[in-house]
Amino acid sequence: MVMRKTIFMICFTSVWNGVCVLENGLARTPPMGWMSWGYYMCGVDCERYPDKCLDERLILSVVDSFYNEGYQEAGYEYIIIDDCWSEKQRDKHGRLVPDAKRFPRGMKYIADYIHERGLKFGMYTNIAAITCMKYPGSKDHFRVDAKTFAEWGVDYLKVDGCFVGEDYLNQAYVKLGSHLNETGRPMVYSCSWPYYIEFIHNNTPNLTAVSAHCNMWRNYHDVSNSWGAIKAIAKYYETNYEILAPHHGPGHWNDPDMLILGTGSLSESQTRVHVAVHAMLSGPLLLSCDMGQITSYERSLLQNLDLIAINQDPLGIMAKPYSLHEPVTMWMKPHFPMKGDIYPSYSVAFVNMGEEDGAVSFAPAQFGLNCTDGYSVMDVFTGVFLKNITLEDEINITVPPEDVILYSLFPL
Repeated sequence: MVMRKTIFMICFTSVWNGVCVLENGLARTPPMGWMSWGYYMCGVDCERYPDKCLDERLILSVVDSFYNEGYQEAGYEYIIIDDCWSEKQRDKHGRLVPDAKRFPRGMKYIADYIHERGLKFGMYTNIAAITCMKYPGSKDHFRVDAKTFAEWGVDYLKVDGCFVGEDYLNQAYVKLGSHLNETGRPMVYSCSWPYYIEFIHNNTPNLTAVSAHCNMWRNYHDVSNSWGAIKAIAKYYETNYEILAPHHGPGHWNDPDMLILGTGSLSESQTRVHVAVHAMLSGPLLLSCDMGQITSYERSLLQNLDLIAINQDPLGIMAKPYSLHEPVTMWMKPHFPMKGDIYPSYSVAFVNMGEEDGAVSFAPAQFGLNCTDGYSVMDVFTGVFLKNITLEDEINITVPPEDVILYSLFPL
């Protein structure tokens, strides 16, 4: 009842074009977890492809991995079922129905299993009449679907935007979000709104509106299991930093899509780049993989608490890119801890997307760091403190090809 009253008051006092805006108190740091789409996609042919089957067994196995293998303690909490989970028809009451063969005990059973282990449950819909893979979508059913997801115990809802026009996109995400608020159940609201405006309808998304109504949103193309896709996503955020950064922060995140660790697609150095860029962007950390295929090195990265601290910093600042000598881009991000509420710590990622070594130098004062007592420098991947430096001291770095060097600088 308290949550219902809180949401009502937010809706009453915060209005954008006469519609209740989203401020549900959720996603104050970027969500962390696992999502089915990137690796399992529309895994409905379980007889021919049992290893790519999207079913109850798979979801419960991910829950068990999070619970038993240290991911939950590291902060990973959401287990999210993407497209293709339902029957092809709604029931006689107009409600969505889980596929009876693949999810025989229904979504409430899965939600309860997840919640009993202290984790959270996510699901998927589309704002059109059908989903991207032609399953029932939520158009003309926003209220009943919001109620259904709430009754099932959903904590996170990913909402796609296939098969509709631009005007509808701009209205439907707002309306569905208000219906989610009306349920009184806190659900992280993940939108694909700006992606469809920019890349399908070739227009400029209104990120002010998007950030007022969504907890997170996709800006760019789907990730695929390739190094080329990782490079393209990083380049998009580098090029569009000035547009994206002002709308990014606690409760409202740009989403560079899923992490593809555990797929055998990247070398160890490419994996470092992938995770480091997500951490520096304060992007959601959502895996999509067979959890049993994660290597010991990948697991050590995913559970590196110094790296996670950069991503989960309460300030939620998106790292700023600086183009240094080709092929190195430096990403810089202020974060806690702070000295005297004046001098923040900084993390600095030197990212080399090229195929040759990149030699660069860095002095704190050159980029606006101003703690007069200097900084202590830590290598984030090893956790080793390297040395103390003054504002004028240069750090000379050679970044290997397709790799990253990531330091945190703590004010002395």
